[in-house]
Amino acid sequence: MKKLTPSTIKTLSIGIAVCMGVVLSGCDRVNNANRTMDTMLGGDYDVYVQGITEPFHVIGGKVTSVPEKGYYIYYPTIDGKKRLVQSPLQITTIVKKD
Repeated sequence: MKKLTPSTIKTLSIGIAVCMGVVLSGCDRVNNANRTMDTMLGGDYDVYVQGITEPFHVIGGKVTSVPEKGYYIYYPTIDGKKRLVQSPLQITTIVKKD
């Protein structure tokens, strides 16, 4: 069996690091591409945010994703008025009401 030289080990380490970077950045691009399609138009939605017990009710509106900033934007009715709410993509679930 051949002995690995320090330069060979360094080259292998750099190669592995580059491969991992490419794989991870590719996953992030796919994830962001999927989230760009998360704009729901013209409907009624219940928006559940982890840590908040009651869902937000969006009536006759839309829920828009902003993947580059990491959140959804929507206007639920709160205390009888439509108000702007932003919630993180990772902890938000949107359910269309029929």
